Amino acid sequence: MRALVWHGPQVLALEETKRPEPGPGELLLRVDAVGICGSELEGYRGHSAVRQAPLVMGHEFAGTVVAVGTSVGAEPLAAGAGSGADSLLGRRVVVNPLLACGVCPRCLEGRPNVCRQRRIVGIHRPGAFADYVTVPSRSAILLPDGMDAALASLAEPLAVCVHGLRLGTPEGASPPDLLVLGAGPIGLLALQAARAAGTGRALVVDRQPPRLAVARALGAEACLPEEAEAVCRELFGEDGPGTAVDAVGVRQTREAAIRLVGAGGRVVLVGLGQDDSLLPMNLAVRKELALLGSYTYDEAEFAEAIRLLETGAIAMEGWTAQCGLEEAAAVFAALDRGDSPFIKVIVRP
Repeated sequence: MRALVWHGPQVLALEETKRPEPGPGELLLRVDAVGICGSELEGYRGHSAVRQAPLVMGHEFAGTVVAVGTSVGAEPLAAGAGSGADSLLGRRVVVNPLLACGVCPRCLEGRPNVCRQRRIVGIHRPGAFADYVTVPSRSAILLPDGMDAALASLAEPLAVCVHGLRLGTPEGASPPDLLVLGAGPIGLLALQAARAAGTGRALVVDRQPPRLAVARALGAEACLPEEAEAVCRELFGEDGPGTAVDAVGVRQTREAAIRLVGAGGRVVLVGLGQDDSLLPMNLAVRKELALLGSYTYDEAEFAEAIRLLETGAIAMEGWTAQCGLEEAAAVFAALDRGDSPFIKVIVRP
């Protein structure tokens, strides 16, 4: 089979490798679609300590079951397709790539995303930038009938947004007005998930006019960073938005979130662009802000992401593109250079 192997900073090679066999409790999937995540672009650049070469990346994916390992019938199948190989072969699934231990205090309190033993497909085991991939059967979730695999591959990043928006909404409250910093895939999915949840006013801030145009087409106000303070005041009034989502994760966006969110508001930190940032913490104290780290999701949030995709709440037209596995290395290089016209690229092996 073919696999796109990362060998170190900015080195990707399409190689012929042996097709894996599913182990006990595992499924072998033919990969139908896999998205390129911004974190994988950082991995491609060599900026991710958790990714060790050689590695097949790819954690946002959907596929078709082509083989079933032993003991799958006894596994707690997330797919809900019944037990045994016969009920799974040929079924189309999307994969939750977050593998938690299930027994630690964090897992037992329903927070597998911060399990200390967590592993992620495409980081700690081979991922889906390949023709085939093996996954634990408990990670496979049946696709709704008729759902396109490319759309299904958005379930993972969308689940990240569902989790962040849950953190950004006070319990029992209506969805607050929303400020989104960054109109990349996470920012645009967060916008759409928030609108589906009932958020009224939303402002998206980004440096790139084409991305702002997409945000406007999806129903938000949008502006450049230098316009953000004035537009924020005009749109939200002096009180400001109740929640700010930073989908970039650099000093400028983190600082903007703190400055622009309303007093008593919530700043949801999703982006991982920069390890260290000097921030106006006294301002955060005086405004009594909640600064909330947001990392991945739980199983219920992943399921909610699939539901949103199934209901048609998430549009992918106008900001996604697709390519073959043989083109993926060139796409990574273009994204790295910053001259790709695409916001999100989905690979169809």
